[in-house]
Formats: sequence, C-alpha cells, structure tokens
Amino acid sequence: MSEILRSFRRNAVHVRQALSLFNEAAGRIEVERGYLQDAGSIERYKRLSIPVRRAMNDRDRASVAQALEAVSEPARRADARFGTAATQWAQLQRELDSEVGLGGGRLPRRDLVTAWLDAAAFYDKLERDHAYDRLIEQWGPAAESIGVQLTEEAARVVLLLDEAVAGALEEPVILPPPERTPPPPRDPKERWWRRWW
Repeated sequence: MSEILRSFRRNAVHVRQALSLFNEAAGRIEVERGYLQDAGSIERYKRLSIPVRRAMNDRDRASVAQALEAVSEPARRADARFGTAATQWAQLQRELDSEVGLGGGRLPRRDLVTAWLDAAAFYDKLERDHAYDRLIEQWGPAAESIGVQLTEEAARVVLLLDEAVAGALEEPVILPPPERTPPPPRDPKERWWRRWW
C-alpha cells in the first residue's frame, strides 16, 4: 500500500475525532463584539483545523490531492465513492478560487480559509500574536463563518475519501489506535545509583 494513503488515513482519523467532539462539546452562548457566539467554538475548530490544513495542502503527504492520485484506476472504477470524492474536491477547489468581498476589497476564498485555518490551529487564549483577533478585525465575523463553512466542507470530503480508501484497502473505516511507542532503552553507561534518582 502506498505510504501516501497511509498518511492520508492517519490524518483522517484526526478529522473524524475532531468532528465527533462537535456534538459532545457544544459550548454556552455569549455575546462578543456585539455578536452571539459559542464560547468554545474556536477551541473545537482548533482541533479540526490542524488535520484539515494538512488535507488541503497539496504538498503534504496526507493531502486529498495526493491521496486521489495514489489510488489505482481499478480501485477508482470499483467504488463510486472515489468519483464522488473527486467531484466534491474539484467543486471545493473552484469555490476556494472564487473571490469574496470583505473588508472593503475582494480576496480569494482560499486566502481567507488559509488565514482562518492558521488562526484557528495556532489559537491560544494567552497568545501574544493574536492572529485570530487580527483576522476578525481585518475581515469581520463573516471571515469566521466562511472559514468554518469551507473547513467543514473539506472535512466531509476527507471522510468520504477515507471511507473509499478503507474499502479499497479492505481495512476498517475506523482504524484501531496506533501502538504505543516503547520507552527508549537505558543508557548502558549510566551509573546504577543514578537510576534510583
């Protein structure tokens, strides 16, 4: 099996886990900057944005584009989900290349989603950089809603493609957790009395 498909499937596990938290961890509603917002939404999207960033980056081994290329032609013909995933991915790419008017100018949705994913992935309440706050100040709350929508669309494509890849590889859709890495061996030069401390 291709190492690209292995990387893609491992990344899809993180997407699936992050989406499962959305239903479990609905936050309380509070008013922020005059808008009603879910207090914990950015924390939940932080968990989702990291694997989605990888899936959308064509140069990453866990990307949707590389996974689609790595699938053999017989496997594509055998499962219609590959065609559906490829079609939805192409539609998402066209949407990302289209422009939206925000902050007094027009910008490609791809730039907006990239900024949203970066701000969400590296969000920290105590951060000094305040990338998320700058994103909202520059383009307003609409930037967040567009980023959220396109992030969720990308996540749905990842899960659809993951199901198709799992079927082609005859693996379960839900992968078992990876084996724990054993601790490193002890240093043979280490003195016996240091091991007690």
